[in-house]
Amino acid sequence: MTEHCLWRFSRALHRAINERQPADLEALLDEDVDWAIYGPIDMYPFFGSRRGKSAVIDVIRQIADNFRVHRFDRESIMLGVDSASSMMRYSLTALDSNKPISLRIAHFAQFRAGRLTNFRVLVDTFDLVEQTVGYPINLPRMAV
Repeated sequence: MTEHCLWRFSRALHRAINERQPADLEALLDEDVDWAIYGPIDMYPFFGSRRGKSAVIDVIRQIADNFRVHRFDRESIMLGVDSASSMMRYSLTALDSNKPISLRIAHFAQFRAGRLTNFRVLVDTFDLVEQTVGYPINLPRMAV
């Protein structure tokens, strides 16, 4: 049995971020990859939609300039022949403040011929923003 594309992609992604080695990741991206990280673009300009290998590599460089990944745990995962999705918890450090950040994400990936063609990431943005600003955000009680 061959290794699923997700495992190669996951290793290459973390190496590109922590070791600033994007070459392995570039080889796993489709030329016209469709990439989106949903979250507060005003706080994190590397969130949002990108298209194409060079745009995605630029996003990875921006993430690497801001964070270091210490650990990630897959809470749940579903693998298809050419697709994968998982719920994950990341432990990061913000490089500008040396502040630890715990983050939950869900990601959905599609592959063709071993290359990533489509990637969607949903970030628990409320928790991320609270950790970034350093205090809890109190929302008004909503009417039922």
